[in-house]
Amino acid sequence: MTTFAADAGTWRAKARKYRAIARANVQNSLAYAWDALTPGIFVTIFIFIFAQIWKVTFASQNTNVINGLTLNMTIWYFVWAELVQLSKIDPVTTIQNEVKDGSLAYTLGRPYNYVLYHFFHGLGGVGIRLVSVLAFGSFVAGTQAGLLASFRLEVMPLVLFVTVLAFVLDYCIMAMIGLLAFFFEDVMAFRFIYSKITFVLGGLLIPVDFLPDTVQSIARVLPFNLVVYAPSKLFVAWDWEQFGFVVIMQFFWIGVMAGLLTLFYRYGVKRVTINGG
Repeated sequence: MTTFAADAGTWRAKARKYRAIARANVQNSLAYAWDALTPGIFVTIFIFIFAQIWKVTFASQNTNVINGLTLNMTIWYFVWAELVQLSKIDPVTTIQNEVKDGSLAYTLGRPYNYVLYHFFHGLGGVGIRLVSVLAFGSFVAGTQAGLLASFRLEVMPLVLFVTVLAFVLDYCIMAMIGLLAFFFEDVMAFRFIYSKITFVLGGLLIPVDFLPDTVQSIARVLPFNLVVYAPSKLFVAWDWEQFGFVVIMQFFWIGVMAGLLTLFYRYGVKRVTINGG
């Protein structure tokens, strides 16, 4: 009983520590109102452009539905896709800069897990970006396509759950890219490659449903579609069977990527060369 109580106390202390990290970043984000609004301004431009493109596409096909998605659903799909893309945690630049300026020697010595620190530090700004992107994006989509006809309020907690898992999966991948700075120092090329893979196979450029069948088959078994496409598709076209499949696949890939991230971090700490440190 004493051991259990001690362990519980330790976990509570750790939880308070990481909550404090997230809370500090929330306060920093709120202190710079312009930075909080920037994602909303970007999504306004993106959704407006996407709306014009897909209006022309549907009109040229002389149809109201393409591969199960209406024009209304397609435009709102991009609202959620951009919400994920613009709100997710991105530790790559931070880790790279810590290696370059030597501050990694200090951050590695702090009394917390280095990987978890960057997750909770980034998590502090996610909620603010979510609200900004959703507010601006919904306004533009509403003016261009009307309200989402297939919207189901009762399943939104589950859509948000899948979206949170998407953030965790993406963070595991992005953190591994960031940790490449332990070996290569400049990792922007790796980040660029990942962003372009997500752009195509992840469903950010177009929904995976619109890709050629062969490319669809590849995209659906890789983790990238689980970051952007999966939560966005469930937002506009809820399906219980698809929800169960997505959650299982997300947990599978999170397990794989988290395991690789842990091994990668342990190996990288032993090999890293820190400038100025």
